[in-house]
Formats: sequence, C-alpha cells, structure tokens
Amino acid sequence: MTPVRTTVNGSAVAVQAVDANASLLDLLREQLNLKGTKQGCGSGDCGACTVILQDLGNNPRPRAINACITPAAAAQDKHVITVEGLADGDVLHPVQQALIDQHGSQCGFCTPGFVMALTAHSLADDAPKRCSREDIVAAISGNLCRCTGYWPIVSAGMMACGVGAAAQLSHLNGSAQNTEGHSALVTHAADAAHDYQIVHSESQLGQRLQAHAPGPASDAAPQLPVPTIIAGATDAWVAVNQALLQHESIIDISRIHSLKTITAKDGVLHIGACVTHTELLGYFSTAPQQSAAIQELLRRFGSPQVRNRGTIGGNICGGSPIADWPPVLLALDAVATLNSAGATRDIALGDFFQGYRQTSLMPGEYLASVAFDMPASWSQLSFDKISKRYEDDISSVCAAIYIDQQDARVRQVRIAYGGVAATPMRLPEIEALLVDRALADIDSVSLSAALAEILKPISDVRASADYRLQMATTLLLNRLAFERERG
Repeated sequence: MTPVRTTVNGSAVAVQAVDANASLLDLLREQLNLKGTKQGCGSGDCGACTVILQDLGNNPRPRAINACITPAAAAQDKHVITVEGLADGDVLHPVQQALIDQHGSQCGFCTPGFVMALTAHSLADDAPKRCSREDIVAAISGNLCRCTGYWPIVSAGMMACGVGAAAQLSHLNGSAQNTEGHSALVTHAADAAHDYQIVHSESQLGQRLQAHAPGPASDAAPQLPVPTIIAGATDAWVAVNQALLQHESIIDISRIHSLKTITAKDGVLHIGACVTHTELLGYFSTAPQQSAAIQELLRRFGSPQVRNRGTIGGNICGGSPIADWPPVLLALDAVATLNSAGATRDIALGDFFQGYRQTSLMPGEYLASVAFDMPASWSQLSFDKISKRYEDDISSVCAAIYIDQQDARVRQVRIAYGGVAATPMRLPEIEALLVDRALADIDSVSLSAALAEILKPISDVRASADYRLQMATTLLLNRLAFERERG
C-alpha cells in the first residue's frame, strides 16, 4: 500500500493506504466519494473519466487527463480538479452553463468528461484565439457521446471558449497554492516491495534499480520484485484495467528533469524519454523545428488527455508494432541511449526492437533519450497513418519516409512501417532500389512486387493482410509521386 497526499478541488487530501495498482479514478470515486468522474471504457478512449491535473507552484499548467489510466499515486503533490470543483458556489462554470443553454446533455453519463475537457481548453493561455469549431472538435476528440450528437456540445464549447477571466477557476487556484504544511499530512512508508516509488533524479533511479537487482543465489536477504518503470502509464494502466495485470513494484520516473528535456546541439536533436506528446507537439509546431509530418503524427496520437500524460519513451519501450513514434524515428535513423546504475550505451533504434513487445533493454536499464540528426529540411520527412477513424485510434498501417533528393535523383532514403510485422520495421532492401535513381525512372510495378516479397502482414480485427500490403504500397508510391512532382 502507498500513502498519497494531493490537493483535490483546492483542498489538501491525505489517504494513508492506496493500492499501488489503483487508478486515480478509483481514488476519486471510491475513497474520496467524488462520483462525478465516470467509469467508462477503462482504456482512455471514451473520456468519461476526464479530470484536470495541475502542478502545485507558481506556474501550474492545467491539463486534461484520463483518470482511469492514471495511477492514483501519480497525483502525489499535484492538484486534481474534478467536475464537482468547477462551480463557484451557486455560479456554474461557463462551460457548464453553456452546455445547459445549448442542450448538450441527455443521459448525462458523458457530460462530466466533456465539461472537463472543454474547461481545460478554456484555461489555456491562448484559449481566446482557439474558439473555432475545429479547435473545439480537437479539444473534445478524446470524448465520446452517444445521445446528443456533437453539434450542441461543440456549440457550447465555442460559446464558453472566449469568456476570459470567468473561466479561470480563481476560487480554486488561491486555495490550491496555499499548501503550507501540506507535506506534513502524511509520511512515506519505507520502501516496501509493493510500494509505488516516485524518483526525482537519475541517480535516485539508479539506486532504486540497484536495490531491486537480483542478488546471489545464496543471499539470505529477501528478493525484491523487478520494478515496472512508468512515466505516463497510459499503456501500462490499460493492462491493469482490462487484463487485471498487477505490477508488484512500480517506479515512476515522470518527474526526473533530465529525462524531460529537448536539446538541439551541433545538428543533433536529443529528446528525453519522459517528454510528453503534448510537449513534443508544441516543440514541432514552432520554428525552426516545425515539422508537418510530426504534427500529423501527434495530432492523431490518442487524444489530448492521452497526449498530456503519455511520453515518447513509453511509446518506444512498449515495443508495440503499431506504436506511432518508432517508424518516424527509424526513418530519422535515431539512436536510443540506455542508462543503468553503472553504465550508458547507445543502440540504433532498428536494433532496439527484438520481437513482439520485446526490446533490448536489460534488467536494470531504462531508456534515457533518443537522438537523431536533424534534416536539412523537415519537408524531407513524411508520415501517413491508416486507421478506422481519424482521431484517437491505433494504426492499421503507418508509414514514415525520409527522402533527400537533388536534381530529381534520390540521394538518400529511409522507409519505415508500423503495423505490418511483429515489430516496427525499416526496409533497407527497398531503399537500395531507390538510391541514386532518378525518380522518373523508378518502375512502380517492380517496386510493388519487391515490397510484396518483403512485407508479410497478418490479418486481424483492424485489417486484412491484403489490405495492409495494398496500403503500404500505396503510401510509398504516393510519396514517390509527390517527390517527383516537387522536383
């Protein structure tokens, strides 16, 4: 059991015993009796459990998150805002009032999640500039409703978007900052085997990993379980909810500053493993690193709630063949830096994936960062994703292609796919057919045949093998045609 102290709707809360595998949703509903946050899908897809999470301090950033796939202990020393905390006395928050005025609720089950997603949007510094229908649709892309249709909900979001100070939850912000003595409400238990441990530095992480390292067979000391390392836990907690997986020991690395940085130096971009997808979207939407391909990846990556907690490291280390980041990083020829208590090693990302959800991480190692040479132009990189729905869905096939051409000839090309094999894969055989060739001379029939020899996709509920092969072929041929037209 893990003690948790947090601030909920402006009031300090201390819970002495929380199961390390409990979600924030469990904590809110079962222990704090805040039933407005709803239990829906258990996988971060429906948004009924949406709450707002803030850092405590001088510059809190309100972020909508899915409480069902957030560990309860991850709220330690944070400020959690639920739908019960939005109204200031008898005065509803502008989002709540707008949903009433626009008749945006029928059965009401999904409504608290929509309220929280739209409230988080209204709290952003640039909210008054992002009040278009497209902006509101993006803000609620992680929420599902089966009653009203979305027109009145979107209309309510547009109505409440530009209200300024009225949306800022000033009745909570003042009390949330007044946390003097808050840390004394509860003391941490000793490092029990089933505890949820939050570390704040890589040296502290190394010490914890060493403490859990296997000892000699004759060692009489009790053996601690191998810990699960998490950051956002948006994938790990789906297994907890839906497969009833129980993590024996958890180390949360999401607050290690050195793993949360993005650094460009000498033409190489280094991205820390704990940088969130939201932070990456901001980075790659701003010059000089503005990348249309990576923006396309991230705007379709899960939902705002998932992007606000999910990290690039988690997407890589899950080893999933349908993860979106690995194909892009393979196309950029990225290198992963793996750290342990006593050593650091670099490994090409193509060698990192060993099999279905299997990576080359050794016991006691963790992914610290990924790095790659920045392209001369980000237009050389493309990313395309085929999925059953545009937003908040996983890939049937995705393709990342890097092409450097001069005088209509291919100087360098890297082609990577996700969703077509047990691991994300790069295709050096196809690349060799294109290098030093004029784009106009490339025979699409021969190229398609070569691709069919290499790719042997499976059929499953998302797509048939034939469909995957057709889409993979089409994405490559379309990209080559685009480059040929561009010259």
